[in-house]
Amino acid sequence: EPYTAGIKYHAMPPMKRFRDMEQLSGGEKTIAALALLFAIHSYQPSPFFVLDEVDAALDNTNVAKIASYIRSHASETFQFIVISLKGSLYERSNSLVGIYRDQEVNSSRTLTLDVSP
Repeated sequence: EPYTAGIKYHAMPPMKRFRDMEQLSGGEKTIAALALLFAIHSYQPSPFFVLDEVDAALDNTNVAKIASYIRSHASETFQFIVISLKGSLYERSNSLVGIYRDQEVNSSRTLTLDVSP
């Protein structure tokens, strides 16, 4: 099966030499993986992405870059669902969805907030 072997590629972060992925920091690996994901998407588009805490290893500068990319590419035909704990990412969103536990009925509830400009 061609999908079980994974992908091996190299990245060259700005101001650094060409490196194997194992030699990159967590933030550099994240940026390289997102670059590959978005490059594949430009070739074979999908209608949405679910990104689960992709900003965890990123500094604020790179979080802002990812947020700007998402903001500029999001549309009615291409949507992003982003799970994040960093305010600098979700404060640039169009809407927020929160899930919380309601103790009275012992169930989960959702709260949706439209924050589009």
